[in-house]
Amino acid sequence: MQLVWLVCWCGLIVTYGLAEIPQPDNSNDRFPPTVSAGRSPEKTARAEFGSESQVLRSEPLQETNRQDAVRDIYLNRELTPIWSTTGSMWYRRELEQEKYEFWSVDLNTGNQQLAFDHSKLGEALTAAGWPTSDVSKLAIDILTIEEDGAGVDFFGGQRFWRWDNRTHKLNELDEPPRDSNRWLTAMSIPETRRANRNGGPETHIVFINRSDREVELFWSAGPNQQTSYGKLAAGATRTQHTFAGHMWLVSGSDKETPVAGFQGRPQVSLALIDNTLLDQPPTNPRRAGRGERGRGGSVSPDGKWQFEVRDHNLWVIGTADKQEIQWSHDGKEGQSYNQMQWSPDSKSLVAFRITPAERKLVHLIESSPKSGGRAQLQTRGYDLPGDPFAKFELNLFLVDGAQQIKPETSTIEFGWPNLQWSADGSHITYQQVDRGHQRFRIVEVRATDGVVRNLVDQRSDTFIWTAHGERPLVRDLASGDLIFGSEHQGFHHLSWMDRNQGGISHAITSGNFVVRAIDRIDEEKRQIWFQASGVFADQDPYLIHYGRVNFDGSGLTFLTSSHGTHSLQYDPSGEYALATWSRVDHPPVHELRRTSDGSLVTELVRSQPQPTSRPALPLPEVFSAVGRDGETSIWGIICRPYPFDPNRKYPVIEDIYAGPHDAHVPKSFNPNPWYSELTKLGFIVVKIDGMGTAHRSKAFHDVCWQNLKDAGFPDRILWHQAVAEKYSSYDIDRVGIYGTSAGGQNAAGAVLFHGDFYRAAAASCGCHDNRMDKASWNEQWMGYPVGPHYAASSNIDNAHRLQGKLFLLAGELDTNVPPESTLRFVDALVKANRDFEFLLIPGMGHSDGGPYGRRRIREFFVRHLQPEQTIPVE
Repeated sequence: MQLVWLVCWCGLIVTYGLAEIPQPDNSNDRFPPTVSAGRSPEKTARAEFGSESQVLRSEPLQETNRQDAVRDIYLNRELTPIWSTTGSMWYRRELEQEKYEFWSVDLNTGNQQLAFDHSKLGEALTAAGWPTSDVSKLAIDILTIEEDGAGVDFFGGQRFWRWDNRTHKLNELDEPPRDSNRWLTAMSIPETRRANRNGGPETHIVFINRSDREVELFWSAGPNQQTSYGKLAAGATRTQHTFAGHMWLVSGSDKETPVAGFQGRPQVSLALIDNTLLDQPPTNPRRAGRGERGRGGSVSPDGKWQFEVRDHNLWVIGTADKQEIQWSHDGKEGQSYNQMQWSPDSKSLVAFRITPAERKLVHLIESSPKSGGRAQLQTRGYDLPGDPFAKFELNLFLVDGAQQIKPETSTIEFGWPNLQWSADGSHITYQQVDRGHQRFRIVEVRATDGVVRNLVDQRSDTFIWTAHGERPLVRDLASGDLIFGSEHQGFHHLSWMDRNQGGISHAITSGNFVVRAIDRIDEEKRQIWFQASGVFADQDPYLIHYGRVNFDGSGLTFLTSSHGTHSLQYDPSGEYALATWSRVDHPPVHELRRTSDGSLVTELVRSQPQPTSRPALPLPEVFSAVGRDGETSIWGIICRPYPFDPNRKYPVIEDIYAGPHDAHVPKSFNPNPWYSELTKLGFIVVKIDGMGTAHRSKAFHDVCWQNLKDAGFPDRILWHQAVAEKYSSYDIDRVGIYGTSAGGQNAAGAVLFHGDFYRAAAASCGCHDNRMDKASWNEQWMGYPVGPHYAASSNIDNAHRLQGKLFLLAGELDTNVPPESTLRFVDALVKANRDFEFLLIPGMGHSDGGPYGRRRIREFFVRHLQPEQTIPVE
């Protein structure tokens, strides 16, 4: 299917906007400062993001002089290691804001000291024309360290320098150091679209054009949202200001579209542009590798044959003698051949006979077009649960004898087929997901005769997680064997599939924890390096830890153990790692660890708030309570008003998003004011992960199956009650709830199915009936075919149950969840004679409401949860 899972994530993102929940370093100047055509950075950012993306970003706080809206400056939140080749690591330590020192660490002993004589370097820089000799105040960035730290290459003042640590001499470099690990890897255009993100620290990319032609640089704000930053001549170098995570695209003067991109890192990085980069063909992200006619790949690898589709059938033409052979005869209107791929040895070809599905449409009306005039109709294809999908029938063609074989496989009906040929051309492999997501197969077809076998064939009475996230994890090895991840053990774990025998031969990981991702696979050492959560019983089960295990399941070693969620940066040898951990209630701590056994070498530095004249803002409290089964822990966070009076009763608002494709309570540290737009009005704000969400046990996850109305509410209510029992300030009789997208469905469901507990709910752009939302997401959790369980979870069908107060909001141009979902809910509420509030925002897409909608929601909660409120809602 289309990349609808990405759009679904937007629902999670926008839920953060209403209450200004922080995103990492996402201040309102996180855009390149110099923009073509003389436009200001802010105007350019908004113009390039467009109306849909603009509303997905939290608006910056305006009253930054208010004590409860000022974020604390935490020093040393991020640490970038510079690894030497002789057993040391350097890093930059913040002394105070915009003041630094460079330190060196002995990897074996953990001993730390200043990396070089800062005063002498300062004197040399002053002699070179720098404005100050205080190195701690200069924005310099170490690029490489020579052996024994004798020489240091660094970037500063838009130039490259070399400092001799023995002779104390400073020289300017004409070229950046070739051996620096700061060189960026060029990304393909599809990769840039997946990787592009917003919100990292300020940095630079140095573009070095070593091609024989002029190039053009573009800043990318997302797909088809590119701003030109002008030309770069052949042989020229440019230092470009940017932010970590931002994507920069490159095109040659002879190309109409960009061919590659570079992503900014937190530290200064180098980007090489050469002829090899510019001469690569542009990649179509949807059709790449499918061998379609006119898109390359139609000629066999040995160059002897070329395929074509004529009158719905497959033909091959000899490239030398132009001999034409019709290979298929059963193609016809409505069942055409397409999706062809040659085998690497040119002996066979696979193709699919495709039966297209009727294109089902969804309509949007733009009531107030910018151009004025009549309202405009927007129409596009949009698959709903139960709609027919295209069907793909696999066919195999052998060059020898022009033979056609129809392997005994079932048609593929969910998603475009993604075939993989073995290197020797002996077989093809593909993954097949049945509609309803209750069966998953890895299918192998022998190329010589079309014999089929299922290497993996998993079935479930509930669902197999095969959409919206990298599930299942499948990694192909050079040996032909597979590493396979799924929840079939009861937790998401890795298993080994031996290609010779087929099926899963043994578990690689097991136990009451969850493998979250594979970082890398070392086939030489037969090891897997991975991320996991739930590793330590005395910690929050969602915290990320890193581990390593052998292919046979032995040697399981966890490289981290501190009580926080982790990230790792490895040294080039792989023997050491800089481990950084934090929690929402604990700022980052940076540790040096050995990867052999995960042992701690030394703690490097802890992030601390910069001293100010006012007390630090309170951090969220992590809170857990027992769920509905009487034993499973349910985790969430509590964010309180500031200042806080423990003797006062405060109304509570829950930010909900219960999408089963993830867990949603944040786990890492952020210094920005949490939910400030609501806490400053005197609300306690909470966020909880109830049963039915991901990254716990399979049983925990299965609660959502054909039951999205559950949304973990029995667990959430018990969690609220546990907090109220512990804290008298927590007013359990005044609980409100809000959410967007799937969270909008959840929020409205709270006052339909649990109106005896939740007093007020605000639902933005909600999917109020799973039969009216995208098929790929809803069939994953609600199943196929569509049955009575869809109606049971429908807010529309249950509108008559409404208790409490309800505020509905929708954007008339929502391309994620059709706005008719909210409008039909409105219709059902009217017919049920229920009172509610409704706001339809012209021109708005999938959103939490933007600045206006968020203000209206805040006013709604003040009216219904604390009418005595005297603080104005701004």
